Amino acid sequence: MRYLRSTVKQKIRFGPGGDHQNEFGIYTDADWASDKTDRKSMSGGVGMFYGGPFSWAAKKQKSVATSSAESEYISQAMYAKQGQWAAQVLRDLGLHQYVNENGITVQMYGDNQGAIALVKNPHLHERSKHIDICYHFIRDLAEQKKLQISYIPTDEMVADGMTKPLQRVAFERFKKMLGVIDEGH
Repeated sequence: MRYLRSTVKQKIRFGPGGDHQNEFGIYTDADWASDKTDRKSMSGGVGMFYGGPFSWAAKKQKSVATSSAESEYISQAMYAKQGQWAAQVLRDLGLHQYVNENGITVQMYGDNQGAIALVKNPHLHERSKHIDICYHFIRDLAEQKKLQISYIPTDEMVADGMTKPLQRVAFERFKKMLGVIDEGH
């Protein structure tokens, strides 16, 4: 209750002035093998539009990942679906400037170079042949130019706060990245 009382005047800012003010993007992260009982990873994703989050989620992965790259790849595949849906909504609303002429290009961000390589290079078969086929559709989206994924350093990763508990300073930084501000600003 104390936390809720202390945040009653905070709000999410959309528009100029935020860290991600003129973009539509999906940020994904994973915390590899974080559950000590079953060693399943935690996935987190945040969809940002015009400086604020329009979608966010944290979900335990359904299978055990054998590496941090695999865990991140699974997370990227999970949130690629959300990105495709959001791009379609933007197109339906006539906001074509945020998506390509077909209305389906989604910019995603990840902080694991190995996972990004798995998306961009389907020839890395030896490293990924054991990954469930349901996650490989993200490669298809990338090949069709419906999705682009770029590297972003961990300290700029908006979704980082969705996968693990944060200390106070890191939590305040996470809120700032989400566009949370005090009402007086």
